[in-house]
Amino acid sequence: MSIGDKKLDDILEILDPVALPPADYPPAIIVRDTPREDIVARITSNADRIRLELTDDHWEVMDFLFDFYTHCCETKDPGYVSSEVYWKYVNCLDDPGCKKKDETKACPYGQLSHEESLKAYPLYRILVKAFKEKGGKKYLYRLFPYGPLFTIHLLAQLPRLRNDVDPHFGTAY
Repeated sequence: MSIGDKKLDDILEILDPVALPPADYPPAIIVRDTPREDIVARITSNADRIRLELTDDHWEVMDFLFDFYTHCCETKDPGYVSSEVYWKYVNCLDDPGCKKKDETKACPYGQLSHEESLKAYPLYRILVKAFKEKGGKKYLYRLFPYGPLFTIHLLAQLPRLRNDVDPHFGTAY
């Protein structure tokens, strides 16, 4: 993301963070229920509005986060992701090893409970672990100088996470 001379205040004049309570509008459910093409179109449009250049590295981080939201965050929602997932689940009921194999493959960094998935820090730690080979924290902040989670949520217009920015310590996840 090439931000040039843009300061965060300039960006926030163009794009307002969605300040809905994450408990009422969990990002994991929003990402799960929104077609990926719609999310990508929203991100691309917002990046163009603030003149941010998104590279393949940015998309890799964003895709990882959205996949993590979709597959590795528990929700209190009784629904299911898709009919394909439902039938795969039903077909695995008789085979106790079936579901475990699928879960470990989809969530190598573990799963987050509903409450944890509303907080910025647990998600941030997972991003750092996932991109450890590329440089971890330094890599993520080189791509997203104002914090990876804050910036991705801003571009995708997802609700802000709890404690995503702490102006007193200058922390942004």
